[in-house]
Amino acid sequence: MARLVYLMGASGVGKDTLLGEARRRHPGWLVAHRYVTRESGLSENSVALTHDEFAFRQSTGLFCLSWEAHGLSYGLGIELEAWLCRDATVLVNGSRRALPDAQCRFGDWLLPVLVTAPEGLLRQRLMNRGRETQEVIEDRLLRHRQLAASLPDVAHIDNAGTPQASLDELSRLVEVRCST
Repeated sequence: MARLVYLMGASGVGKDTLLGEARRRHPGWLVAHRYVTRESGLSENSVALTHDEFAFRQSTGLFCLSWEAHGLSYGLGIELEAWLCRDATVLVNGSRRALPDAQCRFGDWLLPVLVTAPEGLLRQRLMNRGRETQEVIEDRLLRHRQLAASLPDVAHIDNAGTPQASLDELSRLVEVRCST
């Protein structure tokens, strides 16, 4: 049964690590890349586009979902729908901001999952990657708390342990959802 596993969570919570682990351990799951208007990091599964390239793809209907965050544009390609029509399990790094659109577009296919981590661990991860100032880190931590509070009915995965443990929990969620 087709599923769109829509991972959400604060920057630094480990969504890309979880997606990488899913790719290694579940070759039958399709991990979709995002299109984004910035260069991708080594751990990200994304395609960097200029603002003009993004605008063109958006205007020609090549994204099934798109959103803006932190001054950047993000999109998920229409290939997701082709994969879902073939009963695939598809994983994406999504956004809470685009969740209502995802719910409308994907309906019963959608399995939203909030990836979390304790605030102290999240702070340390953000500091270690060295991309944000302390002020930006504190803003991200505030949004992390707000995000968790705004999605009480969405499945949560605590990504404080090993990637394998988080993937085991995600696998259980997918199995339960596919059997209902």
